[in-house]
Amino acid sequence: MTRGWLQGLHGPVAAVLAACLMAAAWAARTDPASTPRPPEIERARADPAVVRVQGDTVYYTGNLSKASSAAFDAAVAGVSRGQLTRLVISSGGGDTVEGRHVGRWVRDRALVVEVDVICFSSCADYVFPAGRARVIRADAFVGWHGNERQFEVLAARTGVSVTDQLAKIPPADAAPGPRAAFVQEALRSFAVTQKDEAEFYASLGLNDAFAVCAVGDVLEKRPGYAGQIGWGFSLADMARLGLANTVYLGEGRYERDSSRFRQYLIPLSADDCLALLK
Repeated sequence: MTRGWLQGLHGPVAAVLAACLMAAAWAARTDPASTPRPPEIERARADPAVVRVQGDTVYYTGNLSKASSAAFDAAVAGVSRGQLTRLVISSGGGDTVEGRHVGRWVRDRALVVEVDVICFSSCADYVFPAGRARVIRADAFVGWHGNERQFEVLAARTGVSVTDQLAKIPPADAAPGPRAAFVQEALRSFAVTQKDEAEFYASLGLNDAFAVCAVGDVLEKRPGYAGQIGWGFSLADMARLGLANTVYLGEGRYERDSSRFRQYLIPLSADDCLALLK
């Protein structure tokens, strides 16, 4: 066993990277590599993201990462305050810290967030909620599968400590020393990043229930589960969870009309979500 899984996990983003790796591994079980992803989904995973400003709109297609944030910052560097009114995004998610970086920019400029194709994971956690209003294009979807608080939620559900929960991330054959070093680094990192996450949601006046309620094996136990990668809500349930001023541009009800919602997400009600956190 090499220590490759530990290499690079140093500094304040170690736990963030660990969370991303954990989420990616979970998604891989439900979206096998043997199943080709549609081109529009692949574009939403590009790193760095493709970012451009056109008129009153900034377009963002790709992952959330340090490289993508650099591309984003460069694209909006010359934009005057008040010039932009909306962000059109298609993103499969990525780094939580970088998701909040984009989310804070959107919040500070009071932009409308418009989802083209997909807004998943960190995009749904931080960018989508930051909009002064939200638009989901026809057949697009917004889906969640956890945020940084997920480790606390999972630990509480399984009756173990957060330390023990984090210790499950490294490979089973990892040596005790590197495993313990990883856990301690992750705990130090979370002390910084989870505080930042809590402050982010507080700045939006939101409870993060929508982003964390169904982590773990909750979805697999629900009727209708068939390998979906996360969960989603109707517009009415989004509003009940604080995500008001959201519209869908399709012809029918969002959770029924969007083919991508039906393909990739398990629907939850606001009551289901809140009950899971009690």
